[in-house]
Amino acid sequence: MPDGISRRNFVAYGGAAAGAALAGCVGGDDGPARPLEWIGPDWAVSDEQAAKMEEMSDVEVNTTIATIGDTQAQLLGGGSENTDVFTSDTTGSGALTRDNPVTIPMPVEDLDNWDEEQISDLFTNPEERLSHLGEQVETVNRELWVDGDSRDEILFSPYAYNFDAMGYNPSYVDDVSLWSAQFDEQYEGEVIVGETAAITIPQAIMHLLDNDMIDGDIGELNDPTEDQLDTAIDFLIEQKEAGQFRSTWEAYGESVTLMAGEEAVIGDIWQPAAMDVRREGTPCTYATMSEGIQGYRYWYGGMATLEGAEERQNVDQVTFLYDKVHLGAWFPGFVQGRGYSVPHYENEELVRDGSDDSGEGMGPEYYDWAYRGEATYEEIDEPALFDPLDYDWSMEEGDPDSDGGTRDSGPIEERIDRIGFFQIWPSEADYMVSRWEDFQAA
Repeated sequence: MPDGISRRNFVAYGGAAAGAALAGCVGGDDGPARPLEWIGPDWAVSDEQAAKMEEMSDVEVNTTIATIGDTQAQLLGGGSENTDVFTSDTTGSGALTRDNPVTIPMPVEDLDNWDEEQISDLFTNPEERLSHLGEQVETVNRELWVDGDSRDEILFSPYAYNFDAMGYNPSYVDDVSLWSAQFDEQYEGEVIVGETAAITIPQAIMHLLDNDMIDGDIGELNDPTEDQLDTAIDFLIEQKEAGQFRSTWEAYGESVTLMAGEEAVIGDIWQPAAMDVRREGTPCTYATMSEGIQGYRYWYGGMATLEGAEERQNVDQVTFLYDKVHLGAWFPGFVQGRGYSVPHYENEELVRDGSDDSGEGMGPEYYDWAYRGEATYEEIDEPALFDPLDYDWSMEEGDPDSDGGTRDSGPIEERIDRIGFFQIWPSEADYMVSRWEDFQAA
């Protein structure tokens, strides 16, 4: 690891060895460097997003798909000089924006579509909207803003986020709303849990805290102490050795295969994975979590301008990518196909009913299903097999059918009310990773 690089956050997702700098010409007298270089994971960086940028700006975009750990390694190994923008989630952003800063903040005044009246207070006023999380709110501001008081420069610009829960097969599992269901003896041997320490451990802590099995409070959930980590990991080892888990999953596809093949009936899978289980013909419901300590695991994916964009004369282009493409009318419908929401959903005039240079908004039926919790206009025979990508959404106002399908987990405001945990890379990450090896070896 290069001298001066902080280990905090860098080891997220296992971290690869620092790679060679990404190739790219540096701008100068010949004008801005092309193509625009964008690196990040496949769930947040797609050909469709790059194509939309090219369509709107005539700027060619080259995307490099990399895990969060590999993105960190490449950029901290020198690649930030030849790359314009990176995407991550809130477990991996801090390594590049604060701990080993290689980014340039994005001034709010440069964003036409960032209007505090139209952006969810999940981002503009987290202290009030997420007051039930206590000290966790401080970590939201740390990831998002250069200064959480002035809020005039965005450190890590949000464009997609979700409220992670559990997927379950309703043929075998009744409605569940607590992480405790993963440890319920009636599902012994039929549960899957992820192998990512920063995710699975806090889920266990939520269960332990709610059942008075660990000392602490909700404000400490996303940044546990060594003692709390020990308690949670020891508990998970006991559960694993007792046969509670059918398997652990590391890759997205593993979680889909285990649930689709009914080897497991409940697990901490991602919402897009629940949709893919349905596409394999197996019913899968995404849980509506309870209010309080055992609520949703909230995270957001965002982008940040890299130092290289300044030398390559591409700062304005990165701003355009964020502001016009991702805060425009087209992106909300595109990303909702993966189950993710956008910061500017409150701008219904644009997102629900409007259009702009990026394309059409979602339309009333799709928007109301995604954000208001309303039913589809058409009857849905098997809700646990409903695929929003295969449904013909109406662009005209209509009436929800009494037997229509509703979005799993309910209206977005209820989902926000039920957040229990904001996902970051914790301060005691080194200790967490070393202890996690004990769980993996059990």
